Amino acid sequence: MLRNFEFSLEAKSRVILKGNRDHVVPIIMEPWIEYYNGPVPYEELSSKHKTLVKMNYVLITSEVLSRLDDLFILRALIVMIIWTYSYRDVWSFYQTDVRWFLGECKSKSEIHRRAKKFSKNIKPIFNQFSKELERKLSRFADYLPSSALFGKVRKLWAVDSFLIEVPFGKRNKETLWKKFQLSLKQGKYNEATRLLYQYMQCKVRRRFKGEFTKKRNKSYFGFKTFILMSPTMLIHAIQVELANFPDNKVSFSHGGYKVADRGFLGKASTWLIGFPSFRRYVEFFGVFLRRYWRPYATEKDMVELFVYVIALIYNSSIYTSVLSRVPESQLAH
Repeated sequence: MLRNFEFSLEAKSRVILKGNRDHVVPIIMEPWIEYYNGPVPYEELSSKHKTLVKMNYVLITSEVLSRLDDLFILRALIVMIIWTYSYRDVWSFYQTDVRWFLGECKSKSEIHRRAKKFSKNIKPIFNQFSKELERKLSRFADYLPSSALFGKVRKLWAVDSFLIEVPFGKRNKETLWKKFQLSLKQGKYNEATRLLYQYMQCKVRRRFKGEFTKKRNKSYFGFKTFILMSPTMLIHAIQVELANFPDNKVSFSHGGYKVADRGFLGKASTWLIGFPSFRRYVEFFGVFLRRYWRPYATEKDMVELFVYVIALIYNSSIYTSVLSRVPESQLAH
């Protein structure tokens, strides 16, 4: 569908090339996604391809993201999340209509290796990107869904947590070791001896390094994602912990007041009441996270990487949705 379509960008002149490889015509990029001039009309693209078009616009116009040394791996992770596919599936996309977005072709092992390296740099990149979008959206406060709060309340944040599940697998050595330690602590030495023997004989290890927790009388295994949202509905900070991590122990370095629910009771500088119109927006990210989450990684650090990329897509979606409501006369060309 888009296989013969090529994008490129000249940073200074902001010129995009359109057409196929034999015939390329330069055009000036518009401030919104109308710059898309592919062989298929934008309105007829699937929702996933439309998301890629929006993400491509954000990647090439963002001062923070466009300067990345390894922008390719971010593009690969975005494709993985939008299609909820694996590393191997992303490699197969080079033979489809998504190649125009991915760019250079890399193997599955190369994508995985570079993703692990990229996970160490994602946090500062995400923080800078969120601040950049905040500055841009400050010019369009009247078009924000929560514009009644923007600019009127200083240093106000919405905080919430969301569970992300992973396969918990069979009985494993980690569980037996915890039960062994608990039996020793309780003085049940005969049971501890039996558990120690089972631990030494056990060969089953859990692949995903999550934990169990209960919510509304239902058990979950996996991780817990904490987010910090501004009144513009942009995510500014993320913290990923094991599922049994208490909500009121989360620590964000951002100053100001946090609007939270009862789970954060006892947390300093937290309001449990007030601003209900602002508080409900935090649930949008929970729906977004459940839509695009799958067990992408086994370790907490890599799980955090994918949560950051999902949040980056979410922030970009908020930004582009606001731009779509702004009259073209108010946009900077």
